[in-house]
Amino acid sequence: MERQQFTETVNERTDADLEGEAVTDTVRAVLSTLGERLSDDQARDLAAQLPGDLGSPLTEGESGQRFSEEEFVARVDQRLETTDVTGQQAATAVMGTLLEAVDAEERAAVVDQFEHYGFEELLSETEADVDVTDRSPRER
Repeated sequence: MERQQFTETVNERTDADLEGEAVTDTVRAVLSTLGERLSDDQARDLAAQLPGDLGSPLTEGESGQRFSEEEFVARVDQRLETTDVTGQQAATAVMGTLLEAVDAEERAAVVDQFEHYGFEELLSETEADVDVTDRSPRER
C-alpha cells in the first residue's frame, strides 16, 4: 500500500473528512502510541513494512510499555491535534488500515500481541480479517 492510499483509507474510515496535516497527525498519534506498546523489535519490523516515513513514529518513543486498551485510546486522544476525530476513531481507522498494509505474517503477529494484551475490543472495531488460531503455539 502506498503512503497516499494509506492516508486516504484512514481519512475515509474516520468519517471526518480530514485534510492534509490532520490525517498525518491522526496516523502519527496512533502509530506513536502503538510503538510505545510494542517491543522494540516488533515496532521496527512493523515500521519497515509501512510506506515512506509512515513507520517512523513506531520507533521514536520508548517501546515495551505496558498499558491497557483504555490507556492506549487515551494516549492517542492526547496526541491528536484535531478535534474532528476521537482517539477511538483514530485508533480503529489507523489500526484497520495498518493491518491491511502489512504482510500476513506481520499482521498475525500484531493481532496476536493485541489479543495477548487484552485489546480485543479495539481489534473487533477494525476491519481486520486475521485468524491467529491456525498458527501453532510456537508461532504465537
